[in-house]
Amino acid sequence: MLESRVFAERRLKMNVQKKLNFMAAGNRNRFQRRFEGDEEVEMLYLQCDVASQPSLSCDGLVCIPVSGWINVLNPSTGEFLRFPSGRDPRLINGLDFIDSMFDVFPGCWTMGFGRDKVNGSYKIVRMLFDHDHYQNRYCQILDVNIGEWRKLSPPPYYMGYRNKSACVNGSIYWVLGLTRCKLLAFDLHTEEFRDVPTPPRSEIYERSCQVVNLEDRLALAVTYTTISHWNVKIWSMDAHEETWSITYSIRLFPKDMNSDIMNFFTLWFWTRPLAVSKRGNLFFHDNEKRLFKYYPETDEVHIIERDICVISPFVENLLPLQRPDSVTKIRTYGFQFLDHAPSSRIFNFLRRLENPNILLTTAAVALVVGTR
Repeated sequence: MLESRVFAERRLKMNVQKKLNFMAAGNRNRFQRRFEGDEEVEMLYLQCDVASQPSLSCDGLVCIPVSGWINVLNPSTGEFLRFPSGRDPRLINGLDFIDSMFDVFPGCWTMGFGRDKVNGSYKIVRMLFDHDHYQNRYCQILDVNIGEWRKLSPPPYYMGYRNKSACVNGSIYWVLGLTRCKLLAFDLHTEEFRDVPTPPRSEIYERSCQVVNLEDRLALAVTYTTISHWNVKIWSMDAHEETWSITYSIRLFPKDMNSDIMNFFTLWFWTRPLAVSKRGNLFFHDNEKRLFKYYPETDEVHIIERDICVISPFVENLLPLQRPDSVTKIRTYGFQFLDHAPSSRIFNFLRRLENPNILLTTAAVALVVGTR
């Protein structure tokens, strides 16, 4: 049954988790007391040298680009693949202060990671823009099942490099805010770019925008200030009509800085929604490494943890990674993935079969090797 791809696909779609699970970088002992006994969320900790680096996620897989390499990890099975990415040219200099506030990938690549909804393959897209000559654009794609980079026609315009992308329903989305707002989509099956309508420009003009997959819908989190408070509006898009509506309007906390300074930081401060619990409460985090919980019934916001590096929501994914010909083997060592494993019976069964000499689950990997 565990070898059945149909079974794994159905289980992924069912989302059988009793609680929300979030992946974070670090040691669970540091935060265990804060989340112990929480009725809504369970924290899982990815322990490896690169876990705190900017990353992308889709269906429980994590894509972590580092200098010269791109790692694709499946924390549920303990598998990971490494793909050479070549030298990372940094075309933008002198912006280290600003870059420290954003999830900037090595070489200032604009990146995306997601799943082709037609054939089920996971793909990595990266774009490079010359900051001084925006017309100079370069784009590549890598199918994880094949393991080789291919060139693509470049996107129609500059999309920046500081904001993360999101994969929703087989397409990757990037947003560019500030002086002009653009929302660009890339269909992972047809491998074509397209423009997507945005919310009213007056609502997002010169605002800090983050694009996310929230409850399997495309959403934009727009952070802004009023006279007295930080605020965030979360817009969700109807996929069929491509129309937008406000799903959350949240007053975060009072301003406590000089107004001129605040006007500057409005451009750089962001919040990113994570998930909605079964009780209807919204979890989100920001670039100050704070994890928030918003209670819509009382309109209250609580900071439930500080100085925590949240990676993404965690979804159990038992689908084995397909080893491309360019990769000699699927590794199961060198990384200690999840500390405080999820409560799934299947996951715990695999953990009991674990070889004590290997830090990660090996049962699912053995199934992959046996079918080669």
